Amino acid sequence: MTDSAESEGVFQHPGPTSAVDNESADADAVERSVVDFSFRVPAIAVVLVTGLILRLILATLPGFSSDISVFQFWSNQLAEHNPWNFYDSDFFIDYAPGYLYVLWWIGKLHQIFHFSNSDFEYILKIPPILADLASAYLLYRMLDSQKLGLRVGSAALYLLFPATLLVGSVWGQTDSLLAFLLLLSVYFISRDRPVAGAVTFIAAFMVKPQAMAALPFLALWIMRRHPPRWIEVSSRLKLPVPPGVWLRTIGAAVAVALVLLVPFFTYTPWDLYDKLRFSVDVYPYSTVNAYNFWAIIDPSFRPDDVDYRGISYQTWGLILFAVSIAAILLAMRKSEGTGLLALGTALSVLVFYVFLTRMHERYLFPFFLPFLVACVLARSRFLWTAFIALGAIHFLNLYYPYSYYALVFPPAGEAPAAPFSQFVYDLVEEANLVASGFSTIEILSIATVAAVPILVAAAYKLSSRKPTGEAT
Repeated sequence: MTDSAESEGVFQHPGPTSAVDNESADADAVERSVVDFSFRVPAIAVVLVTGLILRLILATLPGFSSDISVFQFWSNQLAEHNPWNFYDSDFFIDYAPGYLYVLWWIGKLHQIFHFSNSDFEYILKIPPILADLASAYLLYRMLDSQKLGLRVGSAALYLLFPATLLVGSVWGQTDSLLAFLLLLSVYFISRDRPVAGAVTFIAAFMVKPQAMAALPFLALWIMRRHPPRWIEVSSRLKLPVPPGVWLRTIGAAVAVALVLLVPFFTYTPWDLYDKLRFSVDVYPYSTVNAYNFWAIIDPSFRPDDVDYRGISYQTWGLILFAVSIAAILLAMRKSEGTGLLALGTALSVLVFYVFLTRMHERYLFPFFLPFLVACVLARSRFLWTAFIALGAIHFLNLYYPYSYYALVFPPAGEAPAAPFSQFVYDLVEEANLVASGFSTIEILSIATVAAVPILVAAAYKLSSRKPTGEAT
């Protein structure tokens, strides 16, 4: 036997091999196949499982009690009476039908398993947790033109993003699902699948009507991608002829909307408008804990029918939003590529939150997921800086009301609950910053508003660059 043969584990027999030797060799081969078995797990799977475990732990923290109790009540009502004429009941309901399907399913589970109150609260947090995981995986898929490490790292960043951890797995709110569906719509449109994008957008709107903030930008993007054909009527007149994709996109969106509405409104789906008007009128204030333009002008919960130069705050908000959307469309009129599509969508959500009245603190949340896509694909340090700064402000904006209401207005029969991070709460609670005389909330609101013109200018500059390294 040579040295090389021995080192490689090859044994040479001088004579014929016996049956016993063959059996022994077969047994050794089986043993080696077991010992040498290798198991490889994709990196994205590790990130998703870690994100899931972290959220399942955080879900044991108290949710936002008023939201959780309302969700629980609606779940029971839907399970007992089904969606038919649900909105005709005499109890409070200010949500569109989209998320009610999820609550209906949870209510049916409760009828089978009879959850305790604490278990029911925990189960109500599972849908937003799953939406976070789906968002991270979609983010990973959208960045398929990038290096693996960057794709996995971006998914991990979103799953560890403080606002993402707080909104779904702790608070128990639905904004995570809106963020996922909005990005999924962007994904389809970026792949030139406008019908799928429109259907997904309608689903997002049915979950949270705030999705309409992105409608002008997404619609214009589709129309630019599929321009109309012009026919000459006379020597001085040409008329546009919509391409078939426009009709298919609108038709699919309307069909899906009707399918989602019929179980709740039967033969009168247009009644949704009245229900949405009611939802908007529940909080007729300039701002509802949102650190935006109106938090600088007037304190929270100031009625928005107050006039300034003969025009109400609400109307001023609509004007400012319309002007901002027009500026975004103008600045990005020549933009191409997934990154800029995501950036325009994110900016539309940002100006919706900043300038309209009646905004809640959570309404900025869907901005961050498409903005993260833009940060990665644009490779812009400036966008990354804005992501970090606005992310920190948004977390403080979320954490303060989450802690404040549990501390000051606990549920009936329960003791006040102190913030689980007193330092973060105190950071916003501080009445005035000594150096400036502004409150902490005003400082954070000013920073958020200042981000709008800066980011629109950055979008204009980025739009002049040719997209590289991404799907267009």
